[in-house]
Amino acid sequence: MRPLLALVRVTATFITMFVFLAHMSVVWLVFRERWRRVRWSNRLLGLYSRWGLWLLKVKVKPIGMENLADLRGGLYVGNHLTYMDMLAISSIVPACFVTSHEIKEAPLLGQVCQMAGCLFVERRNKLNIHNEISEIREGLQVGLNVAIFPEATSTNGEQILRFRRPLFIAAIDSGRPVIPFCLNYQKVGGEPITIRTRDMIFWYGDMAFAPHIWALASSGGVEVDLHFLKPIATYLEMDATALAEQSQRAVEAVFKPVKKNEGSLLMDEPSLEIQEV
Repeated sequence: MRPLLALVRVTATFITMFVFLAHMSVVWLVFRERWRRVRWSNRLLGLYSRWGLWLLKVKVKPIGMENLADLRGGLYVGNHLTYMDMLAISSIVPACFVTSHEIKEAPLLGQVCQMAGCLFVERRNKLNIHNEISEIREGLQVGLNVAIFPEATSTNGEQILRFRRPLFIAAIDSGRPVIPFCLNYQKVGGEPITIRTRDMIFWYGDMAFAPHIWALASSGGVEVDLHFLKPIATYLEMDATALAEQSQRAVEAVFKPVKKNEGSLLMDEPSLEIQEV
């Protein structure tokens, strides 16, 4: 029965992606002004995210919603484990995500990200960073929520990598607050996540998308806590490196690394790899 349900969920997920693209095409035709179009794309992404999470049996528990009260746009920064992170965040807060040009070039996933109003950074070419910061700053100035994963990659859940500083400059230049967030995936199939089961959820290294979403749909359900932490006010004289470090410390304070199975050895598992998202 479980393989049949997984097939239904995966099929419905891909159908949802195509319907989303069709819906977004209408939005792009109706709204010619860029940031207005992005704002509407973000709102609709939230609706589709909630539907997608329901299809894949992913339950998101938001924690710290009081920290978002009275906020009118800010730079959301946090840890990154899988493509499901974007759906989890969008289901709670309409956000414009910043991702890589590698994802933009990926079949289907790239088209979905473009239509969802994502901003793209070229990590292979450092010379364009000023233009990318300018785009993010402009989005923040018009009151959008912009979400970035400053580790610059997804991980296997053992640790949080160093937060990269450049994109924090956009928050400083625009005077918008930084809102740290932390994703803790708690259970899969009703059991606590371990290094033996994490690959059904976390997407990193050279994992292929289709087999991974099949494993996720077959997992029996996922539970994730999404912590929104206290906003950090910014000012023009602020140091971007210090801001990145402060944000990382806030996330690390509530992050729960993946635990080993009893009797298992961490060295038996593959070494930490990365997945550009």
